[in-house]
Amino acid sequence: MKKFLLLFSLAYFAFSANGQTYSIPNGNFETWNPVTYDFPLHYPYTSNYDLLYRYQTSMPSNVIKTTPAYHGSYAVQIKTVASGADTAIGYFINTNPQNGNPDAWTGGIPFDQIPTGITGYYKYNKATGDSATIFVVFSKGGVHLKTYMFNFGGVHSDYVQFNSVFNPPLSEAPDSVIFGVTSSNIMVKQNGVAGSILTIDYVSFTGVVSQPDKMNGDFEAWDSQTSYTPANWYINGESSVISRTTDAKKGDYAVKLVTYLGTDQNNNPEARAGQLATGYYPKNCSNNCNELGGNKYSQMNDVLTFWYKYYPSSDDSAIVFLNFKKNGNSVAWKSRTLHASADYQFVEMPFNLWQAPDTVIVNIQSSYWNDTLVSSVGSYLIIDEIQFKSQPILYAGLPKMVPENNLSIFPNPSDGKFKVRYETGIKQVVVYNLIGKQVYSKDFPDQEKLNEIDLSKFQKGVYFIEVYDGTEIHAKKIVIQ
Repeated sequence: MKKFLLLFSLAYFAFSANGQTYSIPNGNFETWNPVTYDFPLHYPYTSNYDLLYRYQTSMPSNVIKTTPAYHGSYAVQIKTVASGADTAIGYFINTNPQNGNPDAWTGGIPFDQIPTGITGYYKYNKATGDSATIFVVFSKGGVHLKTYMFNFGGVHSDYVQFNSVFNPPLSEAPDSVIFGVTSSNIMVKQNGVAGSILTIDYVSFTGVVSQPDKMNGDFEAWDSQTSYTPANWYINGESSVISRTTDAKKGDYAVKLVTYLGTDQNNNPEARAGQLATGYYPKNCSNNCNELGGNKYSQMNDVLTFWYKYYPSSDDSAIVFLNFKKNGNSVAWKSRTLHASADYQFVEMPFNLWQAPDTVIVNIQSSYWNDTLVSSVGSYLIIDEIQFKSQPILYAGLPKMVPENNLSIFPNPSDGKFKVRYETGIKQVVVYNLIGKQVYSKDFPDQEKLNEIDLSKFQKGVYFIEVYDGTEIHAKKIVIQ
């Protein structure tokens, strides 16, 4: 048995190494890229996450545990970094700043006192008009009370103290406070000035009896987080709303996209779709940006298939669409709207193009473009097994053999011609060989209970049959003699 397993694994490796090139690589979302980074305890929202997933060029972490500290062992250092055409500020904050407007933020950490200001120690190294920024936002009962912002810059190679007064003062006690810091002044230049470096330590509120329990203002306590992104896919927009889920149709994982709260050009709140694609849009381009990237593809007639679940928060819809390109120009678009479904639904999306493309880009969104009402926030889409029928996904394994009394395959063994019976009806039959390669697929629109399959031209050996009844997949082994 051990010898067989070894031969099986070697055979699969050889096949994979010489197998076909996919126009939708990692369409089963089984491969994820893990990255672990540090952050100050209670400040899980940092620019380290953005650097990993928001930019097309690689940039180093820019929120760092550093020494020497003003007090204790550690301080926190944040940098504005650049690579290629991308520039990214360093920041850390104790709430999700996804809507971009501090006056709309609430939450953070518990705090019920009325401070008079904030103090701390810092170093800074930029004298080109840039400055670091501190955000302090108070709220109560989920209602915003007051936002304070303070800038400080100059060149300071040694720690200097800052003392900032809350003016006008808070008129009532809050129940929570948000504290965040950026390495550049985003109110002057959105992406900041590359090379600006802030080191900050020993931050505390003034005029209070005690500090918030989760302030961690001396930055002695740190934590780490491991994030996963799907290999060979781009996250277009907010990265934290794309995640790995074990609620998969097949294999171990699927991908989950969530609609989140953002703002329009006038800073008004609006829903933004979670977006995943095999292509990407250039940063800081105008409204007529052309989608770049994608993978080689030349079929004119084909079918895109996938499985999905969708949980809309309101009258919302998700969408999957294909952007076909030739010589860098879009030549066709095909799309499918996805409606609510608590169970996995199978989708077939056929297309017949007027000319052969050379590239295809697959796009997935958790909400439709015009679903911008705040009521759409929280809608989420789970999608799995997205593939072209001309390029079926190959697996490094075999279908799971689950006893199924209602599924019959006879005669077995056979000469390649056999019948498949399933009492609730058969919608699709898929056959895999011993190394997990899909070698046969047939659809049955009328969903008959009994169907004949002809594999008589196949090589003798063991094969695995998957039967889809419209809701579930069932599998059995067949031997061709």
